[in-house]
Amino acid sequence: MNFPLRILHLEDDARDTELVQATLEVEGIQSELTRVEREQDFLAALKRDSLDLILADYTLPSFDGLSALRIAQQQSPGVPFIFVSGTLGEDVAIEALKTGATDYVLKTRLARLGPAVNRALRETRERTNRKRAEALLAGEKRILEMIAKGDLLPAIFDALCQLVEAQLPDVISSVLLLEGDRLRHGGAPSLPNSYNDAIDGLTIGPSEGSCGTAAYRGEPVIVSDIATDPLWAKYRDLALSHSLRACWSTPILSSEHKVLGTFAMYYREPRSPTSEDLDLIELATHLVRIAVERDRAEGALRTSEQLARSHVEVMMRSLDVLATEAAPEKFIAEMLRTIGQHLQARGVLLWLRNQEDDSLRLHLVIEDDQQVAPDPEHPFVKDPQAWKKSLQEMLFTKGPVVCDDIEQDPRIGAEFREYLMNRGRKKFLAIPMFVLGEVRGFIGIQHVERGAYRPEEIELAQALAHHVMLATLVAELAEQRRHAVVFQERTRMARDIHDTLAQGFTGVIIQLDTSVEALRDEEPEEAAKHIGRARELARESLTEARRSVHALRPQALEKATFADALRAIITNTTAGTSLHSDFQLKGELHELQPAVEENLLHIGQEALSNALKHAHATKFQARLSFDSDAVRLELSDNGKGFVVDCANGGGIGLIGMRERAEQIGATLAVTSKPARGTKIIAVSPYQQPVLK
Repeated sequence: MNFPLRILHLEDDARDTELVQATLEVEGIQSELTRVEREQDFLAALKRDSLDLILADYTLPSFDGLSALRIAQQQSPGVPFIFVSGTLGEDVAIEALKTGATDYVLKTRLARLGPAVNRALRETRERTNRKRAEALLAGEKRILEMIAKGDLLPAIFDALCQLVEAQLPDVISSVLLLEGDRLRHGGAPSLPNSYNDAIDGLTIGPSEGSCGTAAYRGEPVIVSDIATDPLWAKYRDLALSHSLRACWSTPILSSEHKVLGTFAMYYREPRSPTSEDLDLIELATHLVRIAVERDRAEGALRTSEQLARSHVEVMMRSLDVLATEAAPEKFIAEMLRTIGQHLQARGVLLWLRNQEDDSLRLHLVIEDDQQVAPDPEHPFVKDPQAWKKSLQEMLFTKGPVVCDDIEQDPRIGAEFREYLMNRGRKKFLAIPMFVLGEVRGFIGIQHVERGAYRPEEIELAQALAHHVMLATLVAELAEQRRHAVVFQERTRMARDIHDTLAQGFTGVIIQLDTSVEALRDEEPEEAAKHIGRARELARESLTEARRSVHALRPQALEKATFADALRAIITNTTAGTSLHSDFQLKGELHELQPAVEENLLHIGQEALSNALKHAHATKFQARLSFDSDAVRLELSDNGKGFVVDCANGGGIGLIGMRERAEQIGATLAVTSKPARGTKIIAVSPYQQPVLK
């Protein structure tokens, strides 16, 4: 044997101990014998020393071998126990073996001692190896079950380290995972937290301790003595301050032979690995590889599902925004905001390219989920041609520019790099937008966190960029349609002028005519009242005309509810005239869309103006009803009436009323007969979408 056996000898005669040691030496067994003869000394030695073998006399003056056997079975159950006695009958020997003794040797036949010791040690070693193998198999099964259940990696790594440490009691194990060019803490339950924190984020390289070097080389690194090995020059003081003297690190390689991380064994004394150590390292790295690849596969599946879900969510969001936002610019801003939310970006910028001179224009900026004004200090804003120094490859590859590290990427121009770094940016994506195969612009997506972009993130960004490009095209088409809308706007202006100035002047004229009659009747006070009303109507008409020019909400509706505004217009216009008006309100008031209120108000004004100006009516009745499903406006007069089928369809009044009804999805019915008056009914369902 290469090392002396640590033997505890329960014997009252020192000469017998010397004889036993000499006999073992003859058999080639080197030993360190500790002799005790009292129970308390025997018990103390069991607790104090790490023993390989116990030899015991059967009979002692103050103690006996069977009692010693029972104590040893409790205190050191795995240590072989051999009786070496001069008085041991066959029955007693059999009883001793049944009680748990490994063997017995008579002092008169010490020649059997060497073979008995070798056999006992061999059987103990085999038994220990078998138990260790069973424990290792059970531990491996338990860890595989944790992997199959999808337990978190830190829990799996801690369980693996504890399994290894149970197999090799002197070892301290560690798992580190590779992220980019740095090793991150994975699991090391027995290493001090201060040490784990110190090496978390360790950069891999040719001389970065055992783990950093193993990950860099892609092969095992065995450091038997940290105190002298040059690979540990940077970290020697750290390791020695934590009583770590040896470290063997093995890279964890994926099925594609890419480094996933490292598995390391530490010892508190210098030493080199045995074959048993290497076998355990191989098993540990295998289990870590399975756990990491399973976790990443599940992560990729989750990401794929999330990507598909994000596509659907973005599609639904696009439809919602299209349905609620008439302005294309708002739609574009919402899409950029959606990109920032889904990719957790700090900033999202939309750049549009002028195909004639390759210049860029910063169209929209989303910063921290809010639209902000473009920064005039941005290098691409200051020089619209400067983008080609950093991003021109998009024109040739027609693919995204992926910058995982702004500080180190050689493609980035110096001024652009400085601008981004001063604003805390660590990485960015530039996603081109295409129309008929040509790059029409790109979306810049900026992040303040380090780390490489995942393929699924790039794919999602590209998908979202298509939505933005669609919105941008819609905006361009809207601009092209602007000129076509001019004619419609002129029509609106003509209609609004008719509804404001023309109707207002009708009221003014009626009030002035009435004042003239009052003067003829020598009623100056009454005439003054009519002139005052005429002046007020003229002012209101001028105000409404100005508001119409700017497409503003009628002033009457700014000051009162729709019902009150309609009642006030009728009362003020007919005051002092021969037209007697009546306004009725029925039903519970219902909130109406602004466009519904505005158009119904103008329809009421037009009907009132016609009754005053053309019908020569003496009675005018307005009934506003809020029914369960619609608002109903009935307007009637007792004027001269007309034949509806023969009415002048080209008149601004009737045309305007029909157009306004169409705008709010309302029905308009006009009934009239000569000398029988006129009745107009407009019905607008609630929550009816306004037609543009």
